[in-house]
Amino acid sequence: MSVDNRPRLPVLPVLLLQNAFLSALIALHPKGPVKLAAFAIYTYSLGLVLTSTTGDLQQNYSLGCSFASQFFTAFHLLWLTDPLNDLRHEREYIAPPALPFLRRVYWASCVMSSPRGVGWNYQVANVPPRPSEPRWTFVRYQLLCAFRWYLLVDLAQTYQRSNPSFSQHDANLFSLSAQDYIQRCVNIVARFSPSYGMIAMPYCLLSALSVAMAWSLPRDWPTVYGAWADAHTLRRFWGRTYHQLLRRYTASMGKACCRLLGLRQGSWASSYTQLYVGFAVSGLMHCGGDFMVSPKLFGASFPFFIAQAAAISLEDAVVGLAKRTGMQAQCPDGLAHALGYVWVFVWLNISMPLYLNWSMRAGVIDTSRMPFSLVTMLVPTITTGAARLLSLTALSVKA
Repeated sequence: MSVDNRPRLPVLPVLLLQNAFLSALIALHPKGPVKLAAFAIYTYSLGLVLTSTTGDLQQNYSLGCSFASQFFTAFHLLWLTDPLNDLRHEREYIAPPALPFLRRVYWASCVMSSPRGVGWNYQVANVPPRPSEPRWTFVRYQLLCAFRWYLLVDLAQTYQRSNPSFSQHDANLFSLSAQDYIQRCVNIVARFSPSYGMIAMPYCLLSALSVAMAWSLPRDWPTVYGAWADAHTLRRFWGRTYHQLLRRYTASMGKACCRLLGLRQGSWASSYTQLYVGFAVSGLMHCGGDFMVSPKLFGASFPFFIAQAAAISLEDAVVGLAKRTGMQAQCPDGLAHALGYVWVFVWLNISMPLYLNWSMRAGVIDTSRMPFSLVTMLVPTITTGAARLLSLTALSVKA
C-alpha cells in the first residue's frame, strides 16, 4: 500500500541498532550527564524513525507503537531504576556488574526483551501461571496454539476481505458508530482479532523454538494472555485477561508520579493517579503508531485509552455502592459475574470505535498480515460464503 514520499525505513537494521545501543548504554552504566546526552541522541534518532515509512500503513502503525514502547522501556530502565544493581534473574549466579562488558550487554538485552519480567525479581503483577509440563509436551502444545492463533487471524482477515466495509475504497466512509449493534460487534471482533492473534502467535512460535533448542525452560513462557473467565470487570479485563506487556513501564511511571506528588502508597489518590497515568502512558505509546501513519493523526488513539480509565472509575464507584448497600452480598457470584461479562462486552463495543474508526478512515487496513490464507486455499467456497453470509446478515439486521 503506497503512503507518501517519506524516506523508507530499513526496519531490521534500525531495530537491531537501537536495541544494541540501549543495551550497551545500560551495560556501561554512565553517570548523569553522559547518560542524558546518550538518551538525547537516542530520542533524536527515534524521531527520525517515526518520520519514516515502511510503505504500508498497517506496518507503520505497528512499528510506530513498537518504537514508542521501546522509548518508554528505555526511560524506565535508564531513569526510574538501576538495572545492573537492582535487577536479578532466578538463574543468575554472578552479579551483573561483575560480568565482562559483552556479557553485560547480552544481560541488558535480556532485560530489554523481558517486559513481564518472568523469572526476574521485577515480574509484573497478574502474569498467568508458569508452565510445568515436560519439554517436548510444551513444544507440541505451543505449536498447536500457534496454529490456532493463525486460524483466528486467517478467518478474521478472510471476513474482512469479503466485507465491503473493510475495503480500501470504502475506508474513508468507515464508521462503526453508524452500524447497527450486531454488525458493529461482528466487525469489531473481525478488526481486532488479527492484532490480538499477532501478539500471541509469534510468542507461541518463539517459545516453542527456544524450549526445543534448550535455550530456555517451559516455565519461562507463561501464556501471553490471561483467562477470559477473569474478565468479569473492566479492571480485571485490562489487568488480568489482556496481555501485561506494557505493565513494567506503565506501572513504574504511575508510581513515580505518586512519589513526585507525595501521595501515600495505598491511598485512594495514589490508586487512581496510577490508573490514569498508566492508561495515559499506554495511550501515548499507541500515539507513536498514530504519528508514523501520519503526523497529522498524532493523538488519535489517545481518547480510547483515557476512556478506559474513566470507565474503570465508574465501575469502581458502582461496585463500591453495591458493597455499601449490601446488594453485592445478596447477589449470587454467578449472576454478578454474568452481569460483569455483559458490562465488559457492551463497554468495549461502545468504546472501540474511538480506536478503530480513525484508523480505518486513514487507510490502516488490516487484511494482509498473513503471506497466504490456508482457510481460503482449503475451503475457498465455504469460507467466502460464510464470510459473506455474516456480512449480509449484519447488513440485513441493520435494514
